[in-house]
Amino acid sequence: MNKKILVILFLFIFSVSLYAENHIAAKQKLIGVKVFISGAELTHTAKVKLQKGVSNIVFSNLSSNIDENSINISAKGKAIILSVTKRFNYLKPGEKSVRIKQLEDSLKILKYSKAKLLNKLQVLDLEVDLITSNKIIGGKNSYQKINELKKMVKFYENTLPKLKDKMLAFRMKELKLRKMIDAIRKQLKELNNQKQKPVNEIIITVSAQQSTLLQLRLTYLTYNAGWKPDYDIRVKNINSKADLYYKGAVWQNTGINWRNVNITLSTRNPIVNNNAPVLYPWFINFYTPHNGRRLFKSNAFSPAAKMLSAKEGTRNLSNYTKIIQTQMAAEFTPSIRYSIPPDGKIHLVSIKKYELPAKYEYLSIPKLDKNAFLITTLSNWSSYNLLPGNANIYFENSYVGKTFINPFTAGDSLTISLGRDQNIIVKRKLLKDFTEKKFLSSNVERTFGYEILVKNNKTINIKIVVEDQLPISKNEDIEVFLKEKSGAKYDEKTGLLQWNLNLSPSSLKKLKFVYMVEYPKGKIIKNL
Repeated sequence: MNKKILVILFLFIFSVSLYAENHIAAKQKLIGVKVFISGAELTHTAKVKLQKGVSNIVFSNLSSNIDENSINISAKGKAIILSVTKRFNYLKPGEKSVRIKQLEDSLKILKYSKAKLLNKLQVLDLEVDLITSNKIIGGKNSYQKINELKKMVKFYENTLPKLKDKMLAFRMKELKLRKMIDAIRKQLKELNNQKQKPVNEIIITVSAQQSTLLQLRLTYLTYNAGWKPDYDIRVKNINSKADLYYKGAVWQNTGINWRNVNITLSTRNPIVNNNAPVLYPWFINFYTPHNGRRLFKSNAFSPAAKMLSAKEGTRNLSNYTKIIQTQMAAEFTPSIRYSIPPDGKIHLVSIKKYELPAKYEYLSIPKLDKNAFLITTLSNWSSYNLLPGNANIYFENSYVGKTFINPFTAGDSLTISLGRDQNIIVKRKLLKDFTEKKFLSSNVERTFGYEILVKNNKTINIKIVVEDQLPISKNEDIEVFLKEKSGAKYDEKTGLLQWNLNLSPSSLKKLKFVYMVEYPKGKIIKNL
C-alpha cells in the first residue's frame, strides 16, 4: 500500500515538474484599452526567450469574463503559433484590489492601536492593585495618628477615581476599536470571497526552429467594463460663447488594474446583435376553426421562429485627444495615459472641448412661474459625434443644474436654462372688467382679460420673451375668439401668445390680452 502511494506521489511530482518545464510564464504588460459602450478590448504585450522546439507560453492574471471568440494573438520572431487555448487556474490566487489593500492596511493600524490600549490598561490595573494592597501604612500592628489616617483617605479619594475613570475611557476606546476591526474583517471576508475566482489564463503553443526572442501581442474582449458620455456646459457671461466639455464616464470591474495605460473610447457597442434583419414571406388566409385540436405540432422551423432567433442574437487635456471616425463608429484617444482601478466606480476621461455659438435672451411664462429665466440657445453642435447623456450646467463659475443632451432629437440647436434673474420683475393679474358672462338665446359668452407687467431692474438692456396662452377647443360647439393681444404673435394651432421685448434699464412694459369663449347653455367646460 505504501509503495502505491509513493508511486502516485512520484508521478504527481513528475507531472508537475514536466508541466513547469513545458510552460513559460509570460511577463505581460497591459499597454492599451479600448472601451466600448458595453465591454472593453484589452491589449497585452510580452517578450519571451524561446529555446528550439515546442513551448507553451502562459499569459496569466488576465481579465475576468473573456469572450473566447475575441482572442487574437500576433507574434514577431522566428517561431510559429500552433494553437491558442483559454483555461481557468483554480490554484493561483487573483490579484488583490486596491480596496482590499487599503482595508488590510487599516486593519494593521487598528490592531496596533488596540494593542497599545491594552498595554495601558494592564499598567493601570497594576497601579490599582498596588494601591489597594497597601491600605495600612507601617504594618498591621502599628498605630496611626488621626491626621495620617485623614491623609491616607484623601489620597484614596483623589487617586482611585481618576485611575478608574481613565481605565473606563480606555475600555470604551478599546470597544470602539474592536467593533471597527470586526467590521473591516467582515468586509475583507466578503471581498476575498469575491476575489476567490479562478484566474483566467491563455496558453499559446509555439514552435521554434532555433533559439529566438518572441514578441507577443494579445487582445481580447471582456464585458466587465464600459463607458457613457458626460458633459459640462460652461458659460462665462452673456457676451461669450458656451464651452462644451465632452467627457467619458468609464467604469471597469475586470479584476485587474488599468495602470498608466492608453485608453480609447469607442462609440461602438459589440454586445448588440449585429445581424441584419430578414423579411420572410407574409402569408394570409381565411380563419379556420381547429375544433380544439392543434393544427401544428411545432413552429421551430417556421419563418416566425427564424425571425425571433435573429432578434435574440489649466491646459485643457481634452484638446489633446485624437478623434478617428471609422466606418461604424467614432473613437476618442487622449494623448495622456490613465489609471483606472477595478472598483466598478465612475472615472472621468476628458475627450474634447468645443466652443459653441450661443444666443442669450430671457424667458418668462408668468402663468406658470413669475420669474425671468436666462436662456441660451446653442448651435453648430450636431456634428461633434455626441451621444445622449447628462450635462452639468455652469454659469458665471456657479453650478446651475443639470440637463439632458439627446443629439438624435434636439435638431440643430439646443436650448438650455441658465437660471432665474431676480432683477427682472414679472407680474400677471386677472382684469375684473373683462370677467363677464353673457347669456344669449342658446349660447353663453365668457370673456377673460389678463395684464402682464414686466420691469427691468438691471443696469443693462435686455431681450425677453414673454409667453402666455389661450385655450384650444376640441369640440366644434366651443369657440375661442382672441379680442386683444398687445402686439403678440399668436399661433392658432397651439394657442401660444408670444411677445419679444427689448427693455432698457428701469423700464416697465404692460401687456394685455383678452379672449372670449362661446359655448351652448347648460354645458360645463373643464379647466376654463
